[in-house]
Amino acid sequence: MMEKKYLLQPEKKAWKQGYFLSDENGSIVYEAKVLKQSILGSQTVEFINHLTNKSEQHKIGAVVTMQNGTGGMLDMFSTRSHFKIDGKKVWDYLHEQGVRIDSGLSGSKLGMSYTVTLDVITTEDHLDIAFLAAFGIAKTEQTFYN
Repeated sequence: MMEKKYLLQPEKKAWKQGYFLSDENGSIVYEAKVLKQSILGSQTVEFINHLTNKSEQHKIGAVVTMQNGTGGMLDMFSTRSHFKIDGKKVWDYLHEQGVRIDSGLSGSKLGMSYTVTLDVITTEDHLDIAFLAAFGIAKTEQTFYN
């Protein structure tokens, strides 16, 4: 099986900011488009798979971030951050789908590396759940997911 790489990017809007996923050729294959922004409630977000022409709308809550540390330099290792998708914490939702996320410091570059796996070997048939995992990582402030 040939490995494919994708790039997740936010839209360049401050209000109603969505995300899109492009392939190695720069073609958009998936996107999360904010349809309705609410100051106090959930956003209505349309998740669009451009490979299958399938779309679904979900309610996405605000990001909630908690520090478990004492304010020291190592607090980034203990940050817990999530948002709700249709009323369920995103990490619980992904876990129920069989998704596991491992993270660590990137070797040669200053940054993080994330490995997202599904209980089975995945293909583009599972792009929906892979996009949601990337969306969750990008949208929250949680650094480590092991």
